[in-house]
Amino acid sequence: MIFRANMTRRRMPALLMAALLSTLIPSSLTGVTSALAAPSAAQPSSAAPFADGAFESIWTRNDLPVADETIGRSWTWGPAPLASGLETYLDAPDGSGKRLVQYFDKARMEINNPGADPLSNSFVTNGLLTVELISGRMQVGDSTFVNNVPAAIDLASDPDDANAPTYSSFGTVANTSAGEHRQPDKSDGGYASQRINRQGDVRDDSAMQLPESKIAYFEPATGHNVPHVFWDFLNSKSTVQVGIGTANKLLLDPWVVAMGLPISDAYWANVKIGGQNQDVLIQAFERRVLTYVPGLPQEWQVQMGNIGQHYFEWRYGTAGVSPQKPTKPAPSNPAYIVIPRLGVQTKVEAVGVDKNSNMDIPADPYNAAWYKYGPVPGTAGNAVIDGHLDWYGIKEAIFYYLDRLQPGDRIYIRDDQGVDRAFAVSKNLLCPYDKCPVDEIFGATSATRLNLITCAGVFNRSQQNYNKRLVVFADAIQ
Repeated sequence: MIFRANMTRRRMPALLMAALLSTLIPSSLTGVTSALAAPSAAQPSSAAPFADGAFESIWTRNDLPVADETIGRSWTWGPAPLASGLETYLDAPDGSGKRLVQYFDKARMEINNPGADPLSNSFVTNGLLTVELISGRMQVGDSTFVNNVPAAIDLASDPDDANAPTYSSFGTVANTSAGEHRQPDKSDGGYASQRINRQGDVRDDSAMQLPESKIAYFEPATGHNVPHVFWDFLNSKSTVQVGIGTANKLLLDPWVVAMGLPISDAYWANVKIGGQNQDVLIQAFERRVLTYVPGLPQEWQVQMGNIGQHYFEWRYGTAGVSPQKPTKPAPSNPAYIVIPRLGVQTKVEAVGVDKNSNMDIPADPYNAAWYKYGPVPGTAGNAVIDGHLDWYGIKEAIFYYLDRLQPGDRIYIRDDQGVDRAFAVSKNLLCPYDKCPVDEIFGATSATRLNLITCAGVFNRSQQNYNKRLVVFADAIQ
């Protein structure tokens, strides 16, 4: 797909061509493998806030529409990622004893097996943070724990509220690795109308038998009840990012993956929020905490608790300690490309040249292709990846929306060893198919770059060719 000028419909579908002419490939890169130089100090066009492209893709779905103010609602993860690094996971499938994690206000993302299929829905998981905070037992393996102390951190209040319930308070009502506290099924007319205090004491308050607190669901696996206000939220639809646009879909799909099962019933507490005392309904799930504050604007009444922040404080303290930073090995051949802003997550094929010495194209219109006679992405030089604009019967192939990328947008390349590397877009270039700057795209450089190419402009049926090419230049983020 990169450089084809003399194509016929019999040889190659016209709508597929996303390539510059073969004359644009320097002869020094044709048929030979370039030396792999050590990466030089690049000049990134933006910081790298996400530790992995899979993390940013998941964040993008729910929280990009909130961040860019497409919709007003509470965050699923938080406005931006927080600390990242390696934490102990004794049962890591790769034998490293570690896993990559990234903290957000509302949760922690994890990659337990970097060698697994990154396109799988189970590639990224959420930690059982609530269970650990309430029990005081830090999980470092599938069945291995390190004893800490239950977290004396307020669940759902201003941090200076000395009377608000903490995670430790919920130890008397929650199921954890330290013990279970199942409740009877109240789904036949019952209410979440009990209050809990900082000591973990519970009392009935009939005044809180509200429509929102009426029990809608009982989870038999854990023995806990979910009130209507939370059940409605768990099953709600809202605006989420899908590709370059948005759609009305389930916010949590499915909710049990994001939340885990309920490990407590919901309890009311009177706490300080913004300096004012308010009633809040709190329920602990395995992975997160849900809160309902009737006094807030409707779109913000149900929120995820800031359990990511709370867990990080409990585990690392406030002295600036963070997870261990990973040391990446030398880059290997690219296997996957992720462009969160476009919703692109796909495989990368390795291609060389065809019989006419043109850079070849991906066999699958939904894959991208790396020019294997050039640098490996992540090493010094211009690594080049092309992708189809369209294809027979396919209006939108993998790089159809490549022109939507803007400077600062991130592109991630995962190599065949499961190591992810980030690049930041520096500029876009639209050029005539036979007059693109070959040296800038393919030539030698001490910088570590990734250049993406696809077709653009108008399709000439007689020449079986698009008249322009779009090149997106990106620099490695160190």
